[in-house]
Amino acid sequence: MTTILIRTLIVYIIMISAMRLMGKRQIGELEVTDLVTTLLISEIASLPITDSSIPLSHAIIPIVILITFEICSSSLVILFPKLKNLVTARPSTLIKNGKLCRREMMNSRISLDELICELRQAGYVDIDDILYAILEKNGKLTIIPKAIANIPTCKEMNISVNEDGIFHMVIDNGFVNSHGLSEVSLSREQLDAKLAKKGLSTSDIYLMMIRDNGDERIISKKEAK
Repeated sequence: MTTILIRTLIVYIIMISAMRLMGKRQIGELEVTDLVTTLLISEIASLPITDSSIPLSHAIIPIVILITFEICSSSLVILFPKLKNLVTARPSTLIKNGKLCRREMMNSRISLDELICELRQAGYVDIDDILYAILEKNGKLTIIPKAIANIPTCKEMNISVNEDGIFHMVIDNGFVNSHGLSEVSLSREQLDAKLAKKGLSTSDIYLMMIRDNGDERIISKKEAK
């Protein structure tokens, strides 16, 4: 039992490291090469766990080879974009200039029912409001509405607005998020000083966020109840 536990832990650490090296894309966003590599790695990694007679090296070496090949091939595709067409699919335009493209829908094996469902989920109930619908390489549908159905921007309405930035989490359930602190250029000492002025400590706070412009949002553990 101890041997299985140790072998499982080693393979788990290797898998986590491998996935980190491959990048942050989610499974639904993987391209063909990424998906094939992920499936092969998961299959190889399971062998020494289920069969203790198989040496760990028989899993580690193939995983390292696959990860090296994936990183090298990804770098080559960046340097030589034309190679990308050999291993990945092109985006498919399902609606072009407001007109349905039957051939592309058949090639992509997307039915009208599926397309309309995707439009509804994006908030569009009338297909006549759509200028372009493009099935991207990662399987997601990009929807571009016609100008008449598009929500006007502040620029189009000549409205002046401030760029306040985004909120960064600096305290999570009483623990300081060092990455969030660095994003808002605060040190731990400066954070403690801010909280001291409010009569609070990190252990009292369930959530604290700071926006790029300095705005703060604090939810205490008492409020979170």
